[in-house]
Amino acid sequence: MTLTKGYYSLIQYCPDQTRLEAATIGVLLFCPERAFLKALTARDNRRIRRFFGRDGHDWSRINSFKTAIAERLEGEQPEIKCLEDLETFIALRANQLQLTPPRSMRVTNPDEDLKILFDEVVGGQHRKQHARSFHRYVGERFSKAGLQNKVRTNIELVVPVFNRQVAIPYGFQNGRFNLIQPVRFQAASAEQAMNTACRYAVEGRSLWETPHADLGPLKLLVVGKFRSQHQRTKDDVRRVLKDGHVDLFATSELDRLIDEIRTTGKDIVAGQAGKPTS
Repeated sequence: MTLTKGYYSLIQYCPDQTRLEAATIGVLLFCPERAFLKALTARDNRRIRRFFGRDGHDWSRINSFKTAIAERLEGEQPEIKCLEDLETFIALRANQLQLTPPRSMRVTNPDEDLKILFDEVVGGQHRKQHARSFHRYVGERFSKAGLQNKVRTNIELVVPVFNRQVAIPYGFQNGRFNLIQPVRFQAASAEQAMNTACRYAVEGRSLWETPHADLGPLKLLVVGKFRSQHQRTKDDVRRVLKDGHVDLFATSELDRLIDEIRTTGKDIVAGQAGKPTS
């Protein structure tokens, strides 16, 4: 595979900002030409115990930080397109987990190079990435926007065309009940992305044409995560989804969806399906 330029940053735990002593517990790799941005963090906390002892640490909070930074990077990937974008992201980190200034490196295979880098600077086993992390990222954006009284979660219903029950993570009411489904369109093949779009278009049309007994008329909204260089794929997916009465919001367009929920969404009424975001 062709060599390309990448940048790496160490993820460090720094319990005392005044002393600036830190233990490296993970690593981030950014490769702009490959639209690759990913972090691996240590599965355990042995390096922290080795550097700072066992006492005085909130281990649950530390583990939450490690999970959150990997998920935040995943969600922000479409917005981080160059070194300056990454530097801005790093500058905004202000908790006990910090990122060092990026350093350049040669990259052949980003996933493999990241694992090698992790072995060299951290060692041990890294935390596994969870497939549902993109869902959590979208939910966090809703919560931070103060939409807890408008957005419901865990909505279970049957898609009529397939006679199949599905669980939709988020939804809100504004005349139609809008079902919000985060979807990854990050396959290397544009054909795979289009196949996914066609499936959701069929589901969306079926939901649009079949009112729900409790929720009333339905509409499917897809929050799509795309590779940053696949603008044409995004446009094609949007066109296919529109034919099924499905609206697409790319990750970079989440603010527009948040504004729509804030301005048109109705407050949750006790007893309605789903529950507010936590």
